[in-house]
This record gives sequence, structure tokens and C-alpha cells, in this order.
Amino acid sequence: MSEAKKALLDQAARDRIRHDFDHTLFVEASAGSGKTTELVERIVGLVREGKCRISELVAVTFTEKAAGEMKLRLRTSLERARLSESDATQKANVFRALAELEVAHIGTIHAFCADLLRERPIEACVDPLFEVADGGESDAMAEEAFRGFFERALEDPRCVGIRRLLRRRPKDRGASASSVLFEAGKKQIDHRDFRHVWKRPTVSRTGELGRVRESIASLAALFKNVNDRECYLTKSIEQIALADAEIRMRENVRGIDLDALESDLHKMNGESHWRWKGWGRKAFADGITKDEIRTRREQVKLELEAVLERVDADLAAEVHEELWPLVDAYEEEKKKRGKLDFLDLLLLTRNLLRDDAAVRRELQGRFRYLLVDEFQDTDPLQAEILLLLAANDASETDFRRAIPKAGKLFCVGDPKQAIYRFRRADVQLY
Repeated sequence: MSEAKKALLDQAARDRIRHDFDHTLFVEASAGSGKTTELVERIVGLVREGKCRISELVAVTFTEKAAGEMKLRLRTSLERARLSESDATQKANVFRALAELEVAHIGTIHAFCADLLRERPIEACVDPLFEVADGGESDAMAEEAFRGFFERALEDPRCVGIRRLLRRRPKDRGASASSVLFEAGKKQIDHRDFRHVWKRPTVSRTGELGRVRESIASLAALFKNVNDRECYLTKSIEQIALADAEIRMRENVRGIDLDALESDLHKMNGESHWRWKGWGRKAFADGITKDEIRTRREQVKLELEAVLERVDADLAAEVHEELWPLVDAYEEEKKKRGKLDFLDLLLLTRNLLRDDAAVRRELQGRFRYLLVDEFQDTDPLQAEILLLLAANDASETDFRRAIPKAGKLFCVGDPKQAIYRFRRADVQLY
């Protein structure tokens, strides 16, 4: 096979990664194609050619394990370059990089942010002796905060949304209503940097639940005088009639309870019998065909779903507002323990870079190159930090307007492997 045929089809792109240090590059490639290898070779090229010392660049990846593997690969590549390099100056550059490798900023972005905050605790307004809470510690602090919050919420007559939520039957039969509330609270803790009031639809629960309740009762009444009791369509209407009778019985004894009705309608909406077709030659009842019943049942189901969607949006906004004291309690728990969680590291570093011009200018000058592995897993807050560091204008504080200095930013990733493609961002409250 000729040398031309042996060359990789993307060799030109690989060569540019290793040698083009004057342009900002975003590299997209599939799994196993050697993205991290090329990123490591770019680092070797930067230090070998004297573009920067290894202490003047930042290389971040998604996990500590990946960061350890990257550093090991980099050491291997630097050793190989040291042995093969004939140019005395470049050989000295590589040798110096090997000597400084252990103090280089090669790791997760959270570790990088922690280093910056410990370096600038006064400007960042943090305890210089802070400790980073891992996921388990963060969960433990959230649980501790939740215990006190939950007791206070049960006694607070203003927590109407939380009481509504606690009346719901969890979709997971092994879960409790309080555990559902706790999970919603944890999600709010994880997104506490977006402290905004959610938009609430205008909902009259009395009117909307009452109307759909009557539509269900009207459908249930058709169960009388049916012709074919063995038909699954008949059994479907029977189940609706039984649920309707149970609601009426409770209302006759206790009166109308909107929270209980909301919960009952949610349970009814999730039942499988709405999909039972039921075939056969007999009419459903005298003067009513099965096709007519199926159509009417579908209309009631659509009405029920539409009402519950609006009611749920109202509940989600209400619970969201009532959960902010839990977030505050979590913040207090962290302060007592001298801890920062992963989100704190990002928020405080972003604020430091955005709000302190002197710090921003010094860090922009110190870190001459930024290299990001697994860029598809970089969230907007992390991207904001990187763009502020890479900006060619030291006065720019808005990352959306920041233009990276030519060649300073290099990113590799594969959108098909993004973890955010497999995670739901919404919060299930019921």
C-alpha cells in the first residue's frame, strides 16, 4: 500500500490541530477517533515551540478519571518528544514542561475553579479554608436542610402548593409524597442561580376541575343498561363509573375538597383502561354504538388532560416559590460546615471574573491557552467562565459578546455523546 493510501483521510485536520496555534478551533469527532490524543499533542506542540509554558495553559475535561488519564497521556507524549527532539531550544522547553507538569492546571473545571478561589479568597468573598463537598456530602446537607424546612412548611398556612403536592399519589409506588417534594427541592438547589418567579397560568380550579368532573360523570352514567358486559370498552366505562362513584361518595360525606379531587383526577388520568378498545357486533347500549362511546371517551380524556396540564403548571409555579426557603436553609447548612458545592465553585468563579476587572485582566494574561476536552458536556455556566478567560477584550463582562483571542481557545467534543441528551430538565411533581 502506498504512503498516500496509508494517510488518514482527516490527516489535514489532525495536522492543523497540532500546528495551527493562531486560530480558535472547535473540533467535532466521533467516539474513538482520537480527540483527546490530538488535544494532548496540541499541548505538546504549544510547549515545544515556546508558545507558552505548561503553567500558562489550562486543560479541562469532564471527570477526575478522564483528567488523570489526560495527564498520564501528556507525560508520555512529553517524554517521547524529549527523547526524539533534536532542536536544543525545543528540547529544553519540553524538559521544563515535564518538570512543571504536576503544578499544571490539567483537571476538571471544578478543580480549576477551586484553585482560583483559594488563590483569590478575599476578592471572591470566600473562606480561604473552604472544603469542596462532593455529591454525597451535598445530598446529606440537602437532607438536613429539608428536615427543618419540611416541619416549618407543614405548620405554615401559606404553603398551599406544598399541601396540594402532598395530597398527590406519587407515580412511583415505592415513593412517598415527602420524597417527591425533596427531589423537587434538590433540583431547585441545583438550579438556584436562576432565582426567578415562574409564570403561572390563570386557573380557576373550582371551575375547571368542576367542569371536567361533570364530563366524567356524564360519561360514567352511560354504564347503565349496557348490552355487552364482557366487552373491554364496557369494562373501561365501568372503571370510570366506579372512580366517579367513589369521588361522589366522599363529597357527600366531607364536601368538595379541591386538593383531593385534583389528586383523584390525576390517578384516574393515569389508568390504562382509557385505551381499552373493545370490539364486537353488539351496540354499547340501546341507541348508542361502540364507536360513539369511544369517540366520547376520547373527548373526555382530552379535556381531562388539558385541565390537568393547566392545573399542574399552576402547582409547579406555586411549589417552586414555596421551595426557596429550602434553598436558603441549604446555604446556611453549607456555611456552618465551611463547604462549597460544585455549583458554588462555578458561580463564585464566574462572579469573580465578571465583576472584578483587575482579577479578570490578570487571569486573562496569565492563562494564554485554554483547551477543553468533552466540550459537549460543558454547561452554559462553565462556558461563560471559559469565554471570559479567553476574551480578547479585558473590559468585556458579558460572555455573550466576548470574542476569544485568536488561537487561545481550543475545544473538542462529540454532540452525540452529550450527557444532556439523556437527561430530562423538567421536574416531575406528581
